[in-house]
Amino acid sequence: MHLPVRQPFRLELRWLRSQAFRWRERNGWYYGVVKGHPIKVRPSGNGIEFRSNVPAGSLQSHVQTYFRLDQDIKPVHDALRRVDATMRRLVEQYGYVRILRQDPWECLVSYICSQNNNIDRIAGIVDMLAGKYGDPSILDGVPCNSFPPPQRLFEVGETELNGLRLGLDRGHLIWTVARDVTEGRLDLNALSRFPYARSKSLLMSYKGIGPKIAGCVCLFALDKAEAFPVDRHTAAALSEFYGKKHESGAKNVGLLRWAREHFGADHAGYASQLLFYDQIQRTGGARQQ
Repeated sequence: MHLPVRQPFRLELRWLRSQAFRWRERNGWYYGVVKGHPIKVRPSGNGIEFRSNVPAGSLQSHVQTYFRLDQDIKPVHDALRRVDATMRRLVEQYGYVRILRQDPWECLVSYICSQNNNIDRIAGIVDMLAGKYGDPSILDGVPCNSFPPPQRLFEVGETELNGLRLGLDRGHLIWTVARDVTEGRLDLNALSRFPYARSKSLLMSYKGIGPKIAGCVCLFALDKAEAFPVDRHTAAALSEFYGKKHESGAKNVGLLRWAREHFGADHAGYASQLLFYDQIQRTGGARQQ
């Protein structure tokens, strides 16, 4: 099925995997999972072509939403061009990048697994969880298992998750969050309706979820455009272009306030991704929290 896209837009594996880690490329197609179903997408004319092993019509709206195909990105670009020369350059170079709308649960677990890991390692962990506990699915010989829902990982149990040696006590944290989602103490869908500060604070109430992980989930899954997650690449960009020093914990509040004021609350998250993406394009790096 062909879907038109508001331009500029370009599929590129590096920017896909810089936000959602399980994307892979085979023979000009990009393989991933949307709404629990395997899909493959590729550029086609003024848009994209996508296929799945379920009727394309049943996934059309979800694919459009996931990639933000109907987003009018021009007002965002125009606003950021007015900010400063750095933003003007980045918009011209990387204006084809969008902020993916990911499933909140998979996004949360993925970024719990991201701290002190590079993209390949994160993808390996998330793929392993999907392979062991998700619903099996293959598209053109490419494994594209769905990600296990919270109830499944809760039922697996803390002991088994700890036995996977995910590092940094991630097994315990994933099980704890899965338990709270399953038992109704944490409503991830409701977080998208809450103000950004409240959503971020609720995520950070879990030991092991800091401002970077919470910011990424808010930006990539909860539609919080003002979220400004900072990893080592974004921190390097802020230092290089703005002379701003990133510090951990509460000391970083001032920097995040400056970012929302400087780039604008409605566009701070997009600005953070342009800064991040420019760094990994120039240095060949990969996201590491």
